Amino acid sequence: MNFLNGQRSMLKTIFLLVAVWFLPQFAVAQQNEMVQKLETITQAYHEVYGFSGTVKVVLDDNEIWQDSYGLANRSFEIPNTPATRNSINSISKTFTAALILKMTEMGQLKLDVPISTWLPTLSADWADSVTIHHLLTHSSGLPREAGMKASDELDFQEQVRLVNELTLLFEPGERYQYSNAGFILLGAIIEEVSDREYRDMMNEGIIEPLGLNNTGVYEGNAMVKNQAVPYKIGPYGVEEAQRTKIIGESAGGGLYSTLDDLYRFVVALETEELLNEDSQELLFEKHMQLSEGEFEGYAWSLKQFGPDQIRMAAGSGYGTKSVIIRDPVSGLFIGILSNWGNTPVLDILRDLYLTVKGQAIDPPTSEMLADPDKYSAHFGTYVFDPEKMRTYLQKENNRIVVREIDGKLFMDDELLAQKENGVLGLTYTNEVRIYFKGDKMILEINENQLTGTLVQK
Repeated sequence: MNFLNGQRSMLKTIFLLVAVWFLPQFAVAQQNEMVQKLETITQAYHEVYGFSGTVKVVLDDNEIWQDSYGLANRSFEIPNTPATRNSINSISKTFTAALILKMTEMGQLKLDVPISTWLPTLSADWADSVTIHHLLTHSSGLPREAGMKASDELDFQEQVRLVNELTLLFEPGERYQYSNAGFILLGAIIEEVSDREYRDMMNEGIIEPLGLNNTGVYEGNAMVKNQAVPYKIGPYGVEEAQRTKIIGESAGGGLYSTLDDLYRFVVALETEELLNEDSQELLFEKHMQLSEGEFEGYAWSLKQFGPDQIRMAAGSGYGTKSVIIRDPVSGLFIGILSNWGNTPVLDILRDLYLTVKGQAIDPPTSEMLADPDKYSAHFGTYVFDPEKMRTYLQKENNRIVVREIDGKLFMDDELLAQKENGVLGLTYTNEVRIYFKGDKMILEINENQLTGTLVQK
């Protein structure tokens, strides 16, 4: 019996040692398989849609994959890398919100008093009813934009004068309406109350304490080292784009960063390294309901996906796209930065997220795209009826250009797919049918037909 007991004990030890060795190996194999799937999906978007930028995926607070695609500079063929800095556009709002809460903790601001308290030069009748809370939750009633042109280089005080002329769309707090104009006021409040420049406050309050060495605030057109050049499709093909929507100061879209820095920033928001517990709760509280399962915090969108509550921030410029999501419970983080304006960034995000969640994804394939060589006889500019263009395509001009860019067929800046029976369409919908008859280009949109005439090859 002692011999048998000894044998059993030895077998148990062997099984335990095997399990201890096998389980980590199994976990590594699973992770490697997932990384392969993530790489396949992102590579497909690079090949089909020309995705150019960086992707980062973190699971259980461990980075499992980060990679870069395309060129940071097409003229000199400089590739993107994880250290390449990109405009983050409206993700900048999350930095502004964090800085506002930090100033609130120090007793410099209150969230629920009229903004006229902080901006005495405001003379609009709504200045005594809109609060910082309204601005942070996009519930102030202010319109989306303040009327600035892309070329305007205005400081916050000059921008405030434009906002002061706006009329509210609804009573403050009544509902959600995304507003860049509202974040102009937040930037002005930061400067007015601190008597410091917005960029100095951001550097000293957020960027430097967290060691975000690749993050900063744009200063006009001043050069930024290791900055990806934004690209978009313009009248003559691929062109360099303005890195932010306005040249002047911007609390809603004026920062650049990398995914490593953004992840560092996001994690810091979950500890008391940057904000106290009360501020953290305010930041991610469901202040406004947008739709079923979708809410607005302070500059963060909160989305419910099954049991997961995802924190999301996204930005879009002329030649840049950016998005980050975070689930602090599972330790998930997915980030995408792109310097190509035609990147379907939310589609990439969706496919990466579903892959991480174990769902099978069919990545896009080049086989879906139209062959430019087959349509070269139809390259050129087509003129349409202006009224129909405004009604059915929301275009302010009546011209459409068909051309080849990067070996793909485009209608203006829309990538074209090959549909059935020689008909063309868009890659993401079947509601638009496109075909040619002689020098005519016909667009069918939900049974409405628009006909354009070729005027220039």
